[in-house]
Amino acid sequence: MHVEVTTLNQENDKTFGNEERMFEGYKTSEGFRREDFAKMSSFLGEEILKTVDDATQLEYFTEEYDDIKFQGLRHDVTARQLTEVKLLDRLAVEQLRSGQKTVDEVQKSLEKFLTKPTAIAGLYLESSKEILSFALAAKRRIIGKALALAFLEAQAATGFIIDPTTGQKFSVDDSVVRGLADHEFKSRLLEAEKAVLGYCCSGKVISVYQAMEARLLERQKGKNILEAQIASGGVIDPVRSVRVPPETAVQLGLLNNTILKFLYEPSSNAKCFHSPNNRKAMYYCDLLKMCLFSVSSKCFVLPVGERKISSPSAEKGHKISVVDVETGAEMTSYEAYQKNCVDKATYLELSKQEFDWKESTYFDSDGNSFLLLTDLKTGVQFNIEETLNQGRIGRALVNKYREGSITANELGDILVSSSQPNKDLNSPVAGFWLSETNERIPVLKASRKNLVDRVTAVRCLEAQVSTGGIIDPFTGKKYSVSEALQRELIDDGCAKQIQQCELIFTGIIHPVRNTVMSAVEAMHLNAIDKEMGVRCLEYQYLTGGLIDPKSHSRLTMEDAIKNGIIDAVTATKMKDEKLYVKVLTCPKTKKKLTYKEALERAVFDCHTGLRLLEAAQPMKTGISSLYYNS
Repeated sequence: MHVEVTTLNQENDKTFGNEERMFEGYKTSEGFRREDFAKMSSFLGEEILKTVDDATQLEYFTEEYDDIKFQGLRHDVTARQLTEVKLLDRLAVEQLRSGQKTVDEVQKSLEKFLTKPTAIAGLYLESSKEILSFALAAKRRIIGKALALAFLEAQAATGFIIDPTTGQKFSVDDSVVRGLADHEFKSRLLEAEKAVLGYCCSGKVISVYQAMEARLLERQKGKNILEAQIASGGVIDPVRSVRVPPETAVQLGLLNNTILKFLYEPSSNAKCFHSPNNRKAMYYCDLLKMCLFSVSSKCFVLPVGERKISSPSAEKGHKISVVDVETGAEMTSYEAYQKNCVDKATYLELSKQEFDWKESTYFDSDGNSFLLLTDLKTGVQFNIEETLNQGRIGRALVNKYREGSITANELGDILVSSSQPNKDLNSPVAGFWLSETNERIPVLKASRKNLVDRVTAVRCLEAQVSTGGIIDPFTGKKYSVSEALQRELIDDGCAKQIQQCELIFTGIIHPVRNTVMSAVEAMHLNAIDKEMGVRCLEYQYLTGGLIDPKSHSRLTMEDAIKNGIIDAVTATKMKDEKLYVKVLTCPKTKKKLTYKEALERAVFDCHTGLRLLEAAQPMKTGISSLYYNS
């Protein structure tokens, strides 16, 4: 049994900030009038306007604020109402009144919260490249009626029913007339539409959360609606007819902190939407991430088919994000922007769904600083100075970024587009890749997150260090055991276990002759563990050939025997695949694998050219997931 704990303070308390208290003092002691604020605007400048809470100023500007109107989700919304929900500040309203900004400009900048169709509008058939409404897809038996109803309910509860071919928006009544929804769905859709229009309670119009508290709406159903609303742009305030960011919704009493905090915990809020491709239960936000932006209708459509064009892939720098059904073109967001198929605002919005680039400065051991651009979602990293030296980007582009002419996401997209490394066929398993998030994960971190067991992690690290060094999958760079320990790519326990493996690559100095010994000779002298030594030679053989510890060049088995790196008996055994031991556990299927099988299952990372093994996110079970973070 799940019990959701919500304190009275979390739901009902309203706190007043220092700014509001300060303004209360001004009102009583100074006796400010409406016209005094205009003088404050010019005399004190913007700072005083920002320090005084906007909501408390509204009583002095009621008429002026109410005269400025915008188109909301279902009816007009005034500037005063937008200020109440913190979508507009006092400065913006003053600019509107003075003519520095137009209503159309502000309407456009706030369209995500006001009029934009942000829900999943329909389906995109990968085979025929056509867009279908959910009602038509159900009639053609591409999806079932229950699935079509769920998606239509989500549309109705997040703003309006959408025609995916034109982008036009309709009420439930009008959508039934136009054939976008079946008549048999009408009663269910009208009920869902109350999430936008409001629920009636004691003569008042109330929101989804308030209806849940008043027991007019079943609690789990309400959570599902709130999740869809937040994924689509914000919690809907039915009185003002706008979408509100979740943090503001909490302050306005349209949501509480407990629901918001645990909205994506399956034990608190079950996944109620299903993928049309595999019927997998998902949150609405995850389905939206899979969607494509239609150039013609300017809305989001969910791809259906076997090509999985919008799914993340370690082998593709960008996923397909934009489709143009008129030309049949399927493009990445960056390609669509370059071809003027989408405007900059749409491009940046689509790009942010895929990447989240952040700049940071690091210092090497000599104290030299260098600029890194890191994607917080995938872990991919670029050293800006290195990319300049490699000629992949020009100095002028970096200057544009530093001047603010282009954003971090634009620079990151350009770097990803210019990154086309060759597949490194000699690569060991460099790390792991999560298909759900497109995230690259180093071996040690994967072990700590329970994506792989400790034995598998150690074997992968053995293979890395015996073929050249511990690999950072974010950059593709290799490090010695001591360097990797400093960079936290391994821990002390790993370092002790794989220290000897490094000697297979670097070579071992003979205690008498003071020359570099081969691995076989070292094993005969018991300088290294024989079982581990053979295992490391096998890693080298499977990744392209045994490595000469003196020259670090790859050798054929015949040349390795001639050079004394391996004996003929051991070489014969190494060639026999029947003797390979299943030392790894597949991080996706949990089946036992040999290292050769792991290499065959791995994919080549489009950013580094190195092999990554796909892993699956461990299932969260029980209420404990609410209290313990991985």
